[in-house]
Formats: sequence, structure tokens, C-alpha cells
Amino acid sequence: MSSIDKPRVRVKTGSGVAALKSSPKKATARYLRGDNSGILHMRRAITRDAGHEVREAADRATALALDFLHNSGWLSGAAVQILCDTIGEELKLNCRAQLTRFGYSDDEARAWCRDVEAAWRRWAWNPKECDLAGVSTIAEMLDGVVRSYLAYGEAFGVMDFLTTRERRRLGVGTGLKVSLVAPHRCRRTSNLFEGIDQGIVKDSFGRPQRYRFRELSDGIERDKDVPAVDVVHVMDRGENLNSPRGISPMTPALKVAAQFDQLADATLATALMQTIFAATIKSPEASEQAFEAIQTLADTQPPAGFDGNWAEHVGAIAQDLIDVWGMRIDALKEKGISMSDPARINHLGPGEEFQMHTASTPGSQYIPFSQNLQRELARCLGVTFESFTGDHSSATYSSVRMSMASIWPVVMRRRSRIAAPFVQAIYERWLEESIVEGRIPFRGGARAFLRDKESVFQAEFQGPSQPTADDYKSAMANKVKLETGQASLEDIHAASGQNHTETLAAIERGHRWFSERDIPSPYGRSTGGSGGPLGGAADGNREPSRETTDA
Repeated sequence: MSSIDKPRVRVKTGSGVAALKSSPKKATARYLRGDNSGILHMRRAITRDAGHEVREAADRATALALDFLHNSGWLSGAAVQILCDTIGEELKLNCRAQLTRFGYSDDEARAWCRDVEAAWRRWAWNPKECDLAGVSTIAEMLDGVVRSYLAYGEAFGVMDFLTTRERRRLGVGTGLKVSLVAPHRCRRTSNLFEGIDQGIVKDSFGRPQRYRFRELSDGIERDKDVPAVDVVHVMDRGENLNSPRGISPMTPALKVAAQFDQLADATLATALMQTIFAATIKSPEASEQAFEAIQTLADTQPPAGFDGNWAEHVGAIAQDLIDVWGMRIDALKEKGISMSDPARINHLGPGEEFQMHTASTPGSQYIPFSQNLQRELARCLGVTFESFTGDHSSATYSSVRMSMASIWPVVMRRRSRIAAPFVQAIYERWLEESIVEGRIPFRGGARAFLRDKESVFQAEFQGPSQPTADDYKSAMANKVKLETGQASLEDIHAASGQNHTETLAAIERGHRWFSERDIPSPYGRSTGGSGGPLGGAADGNREPSRETTDA
């Protein structure tokens, strides 16, 4: 059929567009499809390797984090709280060496572990022995490690070994010495041809071989490569996948910290202005419009029926107003207002009224909004809102228990990822030196130890226990867990930050001391009561009933 023979149909104008407009939208099932307002579209974001993100933002984030830690009381106090939760007084060594394969019995292994713990404590608390500069203990170094992690997202320690001559000159007995190095001394330079990734030289497997630090020597900064075996580098490696360096964990909250400071400064400035101008004097004098009206009268015609000189009449009115002002000024000079002198009687001019104005800043929305900012800061840092602000006014027993139960795993994770690995690396190097040099005896000597060092290096570093809102209720909960088999005594001691073996040994010594002197021992179940020979409670109660008397 040719184009001439094709039938032609007249279509109403706009009917095709209307049909297109009325057609229903095609249903889709995909992510991010609900952004009709375009809010997500305006938020520019790209995907790339975490290492690039960290390298570009870390230095700026560190500078801001250090600034807030140094100049914000909230964040400085939160850092101290994190130190107390993570480390406390110190991380106590609990030697868990597996010595059965070396021919040790259980009693001999426990005795050897206690000797190691005592020797470690003597060394770790002696700055001359553990610190290269001879000023810091291991506990103080751990404080620096956690603070460095908060600001930089990582921490570095370098282990040196002194020769016999150097030990003799310094008057020390051990060769291992530790130094903390600020992370910014390890420059974030990268050179793929040399295998350098943010200051770390790696092999073909991606394992660190050397760390390139910027060292100040004789007033000149030089690059110094330190073998990776002598460097302790701790960071949260699960936070930024495959990134060789860390970034401050405060980075997501830096904007919120700046907003909180800006809110506080603006609110304070407004309140101070309102306080300065809070006292005013209400005067009945005529306003500017009244003076202008009097001046206008002098230029107008006198009203009908007025007898006399109109100019003199208007001038007299103006003069009367000036005389009233003069009287008020004289009164203020002789009997002025004083808000700073409590012994002075204040007087006002004729017809004046003294008014006090209350400040309208901060408004009713200030506290809820500022607390919301503080909650975000506390959540990012891993502390509770109450410990961050020191405000327990809205806390209850249940809320305190719940908040601590949810935040304590964060504390334990920080301890196991940052603090414990740092001190574990130092402990292993110290223990190896002590066994090889004979300060700590080991069955089979150094050769037997070197065949299986990892079994001997097994250890735990315990920090402070989880705080409780009611120690008695927590103790009763542990009692129930122990009786029902939900926890062992070792688990309870570990949760309390106690060394299980040392605690049992102390209980044994105390029980023997009381028994030898025929004094009832405080350890064990209470005896007596109506529930049986070992003491017990009435039916339905866990504790013996207590009689109460009316006052």
C-alpha cells in the first residue's frame, strides 16, 4: 500500500500529550528509589579505596581533633573518662603460658606464671628500665597510646635494645627500652615504585618491612627507616579496610563539636548583651515626634479666635519642656542610679520609672538541642551521655544499667584492639630477653623456649571492671549465675578485673589465717538461720527475712 492510499484519521490537538501524562509510572525495586525530593541527590558522594580517603583527610582531622581535645572541656574530660574505662590504673598481666609440653606440672606452671607476673610488674613500673628516656612507666605509655589513638587514630612505639656497655653506663639491668613516637613523625608519603605506602615500606605480600620516621637530629630533620620488627603499630584495622594508617575516631563528630561550641558562644554573647542592657529607665518625656510637632506649630497659622502673640506662645511651650528636662538632668546628677553600690539609696527624676528586664536567652529550646549534640558526641566517642556530661538528673537505676551494658562492649573492644596489643608486643620482647639472658629460669633453657615461643607468650591484660549502679545487686546476680552454672568463678573474677589465681591464693591465705586463730572465716556460705544447718531463707525468698520495728 502506498503512502497515498493510507487512511488518514484526524486526532484532537493535545490528546497524545494527555495520554502520555496519564500513563502510570513503572514500578521499580531498587535501592535509593525513594528520593523524590532530591535530598540524597544533592549530597555528593563517591566510592574509592579507604586508604585514599584516610591519606587525604587524616592530617586535617588530626589537627582539628587535637584542637578540640586541648580547648574543649567536654572532649578533654571525655578523653580522661575513656582512659579510666579502658586502662584504669594499669592493665594487669595475667600470664597464661601453656607449659605442659615443656614438662611442667599444673602447680609448677602456676608458680612460674606468678614469678613472671611479679618480674613484669617490677620492670614495667621502673621508668629507667622500660623507657629509653627513663621518664615513663608502661602504664603512662599506655595512657599516651590511647590519647594518640583518639587524636590520630593510631599509635607508634619503637623498641630499642641496649648493649652491655650502654646498660652499665646508664645503670640498668635490661636491654629492652621502649619509646613512644607521635604518628605525624611517620610521614604519609607514598611511592608505589619503592613500595612505600603512607610511610610504610612493604614487601610483595603487603607485609610491613620498615617504617620511615622523620627524626630530629642535631637540629636537622632526617628520614630514618626502622625495621618493622622493632615497631609497635596499633590501630583499628577493621574501621578502614586495607588502609595502612588510621584516622581519628573523632572525625565523624568534629562538625558536631564545632556546632556545639558555636551554639554555646552565640548563646553566651546574646545573654551577656541582654544582661548589660537589662536595667532601663522609663521616662515620660515627649518623644522626637513631640518636638517635631512643636516646631511645626511655630510655622503654622494660629487657630481662629486666638488672641495674643502666637510665636511667643509656642516658644513658651518649648521652653517649659526644656525646663522639665533640666530638672530631670539636675536630679540625676544629684541622685543618680547605682547598681554596683549596695549601700547607696537610688533616686529617680520626677515621673521616671526604673525597670529590670530578664534575659530571654537561652530559650526553651537551648537545652534539648544542646543535649542532642552532646549525645551525638558521646555516642561517637563510646561513652555514656551521663559520663560525658556529668548530668545524672534524668538517669534511673534501669537506664544506668542499660546504658552501661550497651557501652561496655565498646570499651572492651577498644581495650583489646588498641591498648592490649601494644603492651602484649612489649611483654613478648621482654619475656624473650629475660629467658634468653637467664633472669627468668625456664626448663630446658633458651633452646627449648625458642622452639615454641607462642605457647609461652600466652597472656591476658586485664583492666578495670564494668561499673555498676548497685554493687549488692550485681554480687547477687553473680551468685545466681554461679549457682545455676551460667558462669564460673574464673569468669566472675575476670569480669571484675581480678587475677583468678591470685584471688584464690589470697582467699586461701586469709582462710588459713582465720582458722589458725579460731576466728570464724568470712569466706564461704553463712551458717545459722532458719533455713537449715548451712543457713537459708524462708520459702520464696533468696535471703533470710529481716525483722523491722516501727520507730
